[in-house]
Amino acid sequence: MIDELLSALDAKRDDFLDALGTVDADLVTVPGVMDDWSVRDLVVHVAAWAEHASHALDLASSGRGADFDYSTEQTDAMNERILAEGRTISPAAALAREEAAFAAFRERVAALDEGLLGQRLGNGDTAADVIRYDGPEHYAEHTAHLRAWFEDDGEE
Repeated sequence: MIDELLSALDAKRDDFLDALGTVDADLVTVPGVMDDWSVRDLVVHVAAWAEHASHALDLASSGRGADFDYSTEQTDAMNERILAEGRTISPAAALAREEAAFAAFRERVAALDEGLLGQRLGNGDTAADVIRYDGPEHYAEHTAHLRAWFEDDGEE
């Protein structure tokens, strides 16, 4: 199952990077990809959620999975904090953060004991759930935002 999760994670991130590759450099900080978010904001956002998943996997691997207490009720506040942080960095720094966050996340998934995938964390989700929703599902969600914005942008 680890191999399946890694395959999905790699494929969805590759799709995200492909969509990023279509972005005109002049538009990277222009709002509108998702509400008032720019491409840079979205890149920082996926990086932060990959970091979030890495934290959950670190807790699970160290026998402290019960300490992972993320609730979806925290999502909006977390996203607002991430958005504010992201707007203080350059697009190049955003890309570097995403690359580092993805690499660390992928490394943790690859090293995870398969038996921990079904472990319930403190919030009730399994480690596999966190990998999916902060990883492949999240990249896919925001790849769709990128593609929709740039496809719509070119049509009159």
